[in-house]
Amino acid sequence: MSGSDAERPKEADVLLRMTQGFAVSQSLYVAADLGIADYLADGALTAEDLAAKSGSHPGALARLLRLLVAFGIMKGEEHNRFSLTPVGQLLRSDVPGSLRATIRWLVGPWNWRAWENLSYSIRTSQPAFDHAWGISIFDYYECHGDISKIHDEGLEALTAQESSSILAAYDFSSFHTIVDVGGGNGALLAALLRHHPASTGKLADLPHVVNPALDVLQRAGVANRCERIGSNFFESVPQGGDLYILKSIIHDWDDARALTILRNCHRTMDRSATLLLLERTLPDQPTLEAAPRYLIDLTMLAIPGGRERTETEFRRLLGSAGFELMRVIPTGGSLEIVEARKE
Repeated sequence: MSGSDAERPKEADVLLRMTQGFAVSQSLYVAADLGIADYLADGALTAEDLAAKSGSHPGALARLLRLLVAFGIMKGEEHNRFSLTPVGQLLRSDVPGSLRATIRWLVGPWNWRAWENLSYSIRTSQPAFDHAWGISIFDYYECHGDISKIHDEGLEALTAQESSSILAAYDFSSFHTIVDVGGGNGALLAALLRHHPASTGKLADLPHVVNPALDVLQRAGVANRCERIGSNFFESVPQGGDLYILKSIIHDWDDARALTILRNCHRTMDRSATLLLLERTLPDQPTLEAAPRYLIDLTMLAIPGGRERTETEFRRLLGSAGFELMRVIPTGGSLEIVEARKE
């Protein structure tokens, strides 16, 4: 047998493991959706116990739990009981850094159907979500409050992980009024205001998004320093800030619509104000290390119709909107800080 023939089984294993990735993500989704990890917060239980608590079939649930053991999410204990590994602890909804809501959001049926139609996006460069559901993801959230809540909880969990690295990477202390454009439920702005008690904030997003944000702001103890403004960033951006932040906004949109948002910011901002885009930047050449970023890039194509961008692409996009890219600051986390000012 030739050397190349001998290597083929290993190469096939690599492809097959990647091919079955959908089964792993669905298994995690079901475990998260059923709340299995929450039932294990106080210690190991049998599959029968967990099935009774979660409304599942004992035998079928046991098979799911065995898979999760194989992937290091669960541990098999004596007497056919199961417990959580450190990784599995993150499936609990009551622990710092919980990813339960994020998994439910990313792998829920609403997004799953879009991924089923990825070929449509590749053929047309249009969102598969719109093709599958007949409306955009943002209109879908507006029509389905329960799903919008899962989205907000999932995004809040991610923001909680990202906020500390953002705060450590950039000095926000000199800014008096921070405008969070498209700031969702206010998780990032709440973290910024909590760490900088001399600053005030303006949380700007669609009315049905910012109205429930009061709870997040109150829990952070900053509601009295933050104005909630119902607005559409395709039409206008609030005035009066010396810092404008857009976190994971520009990647939701194609260049034409991203330019509209940035030009509205440019029209509103004073010349001395600063613009920060909190985004992932793609390397100029794909690498294995950056593979998760390219997965997110395809997610942006298939679901909202946006894209991730390289530093060069950000520089060009910002320039078209009248901004100069000053620097790109690594945070040590999943996002970079793209700093810009008016030309």
